[in-house]
Amino acid sequence: MNNSELIQQYLLGTLSDDQVTVLEDRLAASQSLRRQFAKAAAVDAGLRDVAIESSMETNRSAPSQPVVASWSWVTQGLLSLAIAAGLLLAVGVWTSVRQPSAIASLQTSENAAWESSLPTTVGSRLPPGVMKLATGIATIAFDSGATATLEAPAEFQLLSPVRMSVRRGAAVLDVPESAQGFVVETPGGYAIDHGTQFAVSVNADSQTSEFEVMQGEISVHHASSGKALRLQDAEMASLSSSDLSSREDDRDAEQFTSDPAVIRVGTNGQCTYVIRNNRRGKWIDPEMLMVKQADSRKWDTRAIFRMDLRDIDLSQMQSARLRLNQVPSGKGFASRLPPQNVFAVYGVTVPDREIWVDDPTWEDAPDIDDGVLLGRFEIPRSQQTGTFGIQTQELLDFLRSDLDQQVTFVVVRETRLIEGSDRGLVHAFASDSHPERSGPLLEFSPIQP
Repeated sequence: MNNSELIQQYLLGTLSDDQVTVLEDRLAASQSLRRQFAKAAAVDAGLRDVAIESSMETNRSAPSQPVVASWSWVTQGLLSLAIAAGLLLAVGVWTSVRQPSAIASLQTSENAAWESSLPTTVGSRLPPGVMKLATGIATIAFDSGATATLEAPAEFQLLSPVRMSVRRGAAVLDVPESAQGFVVETPGGYAIDHGTQFAVSVNADSQTSEFEVMQGEISVHHASSGKALRLQDAEMASLSSSDLSSREDDRDAEQFTSDPAVIRVGTNGQCTYVIRNNRRGKWIDPEMLMVKQADSRKWDTRAIFRMDLRDIDLSQMQSARLRLNQVPSGKGFASRLPPQNVFAVYGVTVPDREIWVDDPTWEDAPDIDDGVLLGRFEIPRSQQTGTFGIQTQELLDFLRSDLDQQVTFVVVRETRLIEGSDRGLVHAFASDSHPERSGPLLEFSPIQP
């Protein structure tokens, strides 16, 4: 039975208890349906009022008939009760529209910028509604016990204590036993949790969704065809308006920013990254330098790059800074990392390890064991763009000590995941091939006369 039929039959008093429950659930989840119901109830009450007045006029002009009059008063009483009930329900619906009950709380907010009419202060109670997270990471705690950690840019709708819709962006959901059956709607369908931790990522442009179970089990449903897939630990699925299919574990990539200095030296294309499992080809994005450390180890990555300083008189430089421009990698979930992530930069000091062949393997590429630590920097997990790097005396000493003045660097992430064994965020920095950001740069400040 559709919504209009449910409302009509309710006003006629022909719904069963189960059907009334269905209508109540739909009213709780839909503001537009609440408006529709309020209007219908008001119209119904008005029609009944007209009917009563007409009946009363007829009774006043008709001869006295005690039995019929007695029945008429009963009828009028029932109609009055129906009108009152309809009006009270309509007023109640309108009141709930104006002052909807809270269904969740904003639990955490990290570097978050919002576009939302709902409260955005940590600890605020949240009614049903749409929220847009422009930057940062935020966690919503539903009254059912489920939590959703969202990563910008994201747009989502809070529907009930056990239901939400993700329209854009990524979210990691933790659903305890108390919230089993939690539903996440996305373009093309929805997922039902069966007590688990799972992730969802929605591409608003293509209207596609990716689901991954980190622990436990979910079922993913295709709205138009009725097709469903049951996913368990580490299993993945893709959902679009036209199809639902299981998916293999693969990876993708994206973007980046720039900034001038006094004297700048780049890599001139001598930059890449290596993956511990030695995947190359489609697994390597030439526009990025990716770094990651995971407990599963096979997807660990480190960045390597080389710079020619033969045109720089290092004796005339008072300081040197290595600059890296961070860009979104589009891979993994930031919520699986700690709030702060530490990166280390090494300078290669073993001469025969400074140069690598095209498409180097993990074993053949320069590594941290081939050099010395030059410095560390940190990146918050909620940040995926920006400029980072080191400016240390160790860096300047390393540059001055290199005999051929062609220097090689290795960058690694020292921070591991705080949970799980993989699918944590892959950090990325722009390479020389990036269309929007500059690759690694050494920036020198000359000694002032």
